[in-house]
Amino acid sequence: MKGFIDLVFEHEGRFYFVDWKSNWLGADSASYTPESVATEMTRYFYNLQLGIYAVALHRYLERRLPDYEYEKNFGGAFYIFLRGIDPSKRNNGIFSTRPPRKFVEQLNEIFHGNS
Repeated sequence: MKGFIDLVFEHEGRFYFVDWKSNWLGADSASYTPESVATEMTRYFYNLQLGIYAVALHRYLERRLPDYEYEKNFGGAFYIFLRGIDPSKRNNGIFSTRPPRKFVEQLNEIFHGNS
């Protein structure tokens, strides 16, 4: 796996990361339903990538925000499948989630070698 977080943004005190995807799922936005996008997330192990990126943002925020709290400041993740974005079908082409705090903290511990 290789890659990097494409965008980090703050909205109402919470920080989110975005990863743009150009995967081809079909000729029109109807091919990019939430179900199809979720299948693509699994097929290409983007869920693993999401966990790694969540830990990276979590670590960054811990160091940059003096009173950082996961529940208060960590907003979540957006995977935007660009070919599926259609203003008339708001949910198509978008996968969003907020990993549970415990998951991010446990994965962070594994990366530190404290598991």
